[in-house]
Amino acid sequence: MKFLFIICLFFCFINTSQSQDLVNVSDSLFIDSITKLNLNNKKSILFENKYNEAIDKFNLGKLNNAILLLDECVKLDSTSANSYFLLSKCYYNLDLKIEFLQNIKKALFIDSTNVVYISEIGNYYRSVRENDSANFYYDIIIENFPNFSDVFYWKSLINIKNEDYSSALDNINKAINIEEKDYFFNERAGIYRKQKNFNKSLSDYKICIEIENESSLYYNNIASLYKKIGILDSSLYFYNKSINLDKQNKLSFNNRGEVLLENGDIDNAKKDFKKSLEIDSSYTLALNNLSICFYNNNELDKTIELLNKCIEIHPNFVTALVNRGIYYQTVRDERKACEDWKKASKLGSELAKKFINNDCF
Repeated sequence: MKFLFIICLFFCFINTSQSQDLVNVSDSLFIDSITKLNLNNKKSILFENKYNEAIDKFNLGKLNNAILLLDECVKLDSTSANSYFLLSKCYYNLDLKIEFLQNIKKALFIDSTNVVYISEIGNYYRSVRENDSANFYYDIIIENFPNFSDVFYWKSLINIKNEDYSSALDNINKAINIEEKDYFFNERAGIYRKQKNFNKSLSDYKICIEIENESSLYYNNIASLYKKIGILDSSLYFYNKSINLDKQNKLSFNNRGEVLLENGDIDNAKKDFKKSLEIDSSYTLALNNLSICFYNNNELDKTIELLNKCIEIHPNFVTALVNRGIYYQTVRDERKACEDWKKASKLGSELAKKFINNDCF
């Protein structure tokens, strides 16, 4: 009986010991899990703080500081597509295009259906005229997001650069059929204008104003179209509207000056060209136009000063080269006149070729 009691005690001791071991293992696993969770939480908080700080630096224009913080972010979480995306924006703004492309593609690898990332890559390739690559990414968008209207607009911009106005019109119509945005109609108006379909062009420009009636650009475009078809009173009216909306619109001041010059109002034209140059002193269109005003008033010293400045800024500005040739002919410097006309002719000026045929031997 005593022997049996000892055996029972031994058995109970063994079971208790095994049970304790199981409890100890369970406690250990639980503690490890909690420790790991705490570490992950700390890592997550650290990541969030650094990422938010990087956004602040980016918004302040402190791009190199933002890059350093974002590099730490991707070390903490290599699956953060947002970190790579913001890195790409930093590098793009620093004009480091290779680094931009590397990081935006990393973001896309992590988040392969993010339309923003795909768009950024496509638009980058379009900006550097790698149109096949751009269209490759645009087609991915169309396949996955067929109602994303802007992608058809972007494709139309490629068509316009290639002077394929039929395809451009097809793509911009697809964009408009999905969504009626003012800049879609503005682009289509430009295409119609290239095709010399001025009525449709004017109609689309007016739709732009119906959608966005505070845009100086759209009033300028209507004025420019009226100028092209020779309705100068209407052109002046819409240039005035454009300038009233944006007193810093150098384009509209210059263009209104051209209409005034065409009407023979040299003094007011001169004022507009000077105002345009107050806004941007290196604006070559206004420099060239102002030189015409001085030439017409026989102020030849000011004429050549402006033309020289214009060509210094833009050496291949054909109109300025032709005009400087005319100036040199006026002051009987045939050699310099012919030099300018020959350069303009090589750049495609038919007028320069006529001057060469008549005056250069």
